[in-house]
Amino acid sequence: MTLWPTLRKAAVLASVPVFLTACDPMLSIQGSFWPAWIICILAGLAASMVLMWQLVRYRLAPHLGPPLLIAPSLWALCTFAIWLLFYST
Repeated sequence: MTLWPTLRKAAVLASVPVFLTACDPMLSIQGSFWPAWIICILAGLAASMVLMWQLVRYRLAPHLGPPLLIAPSLWALCTFAIWLLFYST
């Protein structure tokens, strides 16, 4: 009997993102509206390139693992961090 409230709470928490999908902030850049996630992806790409350059510069990149795994992971980390920093409410 104690499992039912836990499942109900999990179902409510899982359904919340479905109803919030239309709450995307829009940015006006030179008169055209851009979704904020596009700006975050581009800023995350730039930030990850700078961070990867620093890792190569300080000779830390070979110690991290395969670059095909590290570079996209660093890009995702930067993108999500920028989103949380500027657009979380």
